[in-house]
Amino acid sequence: MTKKDITFHYTNPKMAEDLLNITPILPTDSVLDAGSGKNKVWFNKLSCRKKYECEIQDGVNFYDWNIEVSWVIGNPPFHEGWKFLDKASQIACKGVAFLGNLNFLNSCLPSRLEIMKERKFYLSRIHIVQDKRWFGRYYYLIFTRYPHDFITWNTETYK
Repeated sequence: MTKKDITFHYTNPKMAEDLLNITPILPTDSVLDAGSGKNKVWFNKLSCRKKYECEIQDGVNFYDWNIEVSWVIGNPPFHEGWKFLDKASQIACKGVAFLGNLNFLNSCLPSRLEIMKERKFYLSRIHIVQDKRWFGRYYYLIFTRYPHDFITWNTETYK
């Protein structure tokens, strides 16, 4: 059996840089990279007052993090997208920005957008990217404290 190349899952460094550049993080903000990976690509691209990282392989579990930060960012495991977003919205005071696949995006809609709204977080931007190593399109979701009406939803299920 051939061992899978783990770099397949890591965000391309230029993509991480471009995504961070559209995230409204201020130099005075504190930022947590929720799952920095062995390559620390998001963490290393951050330029802010205080930066932190969680990486389960380094013994720092994101789900155990309890320090409030301005922003939580990164590329969480797609199959745990909602769990990461749920936790991030409880410790971030300004915003959350995660890269995810279509399943991650679908896991947020629409009832979970209600949960985010109750926590005063609003989906303020969706930026679509692609990477030849990955299948399909990927969605960078930026949640902020500022209400936006560009996306609306109905939680009713029609029969």
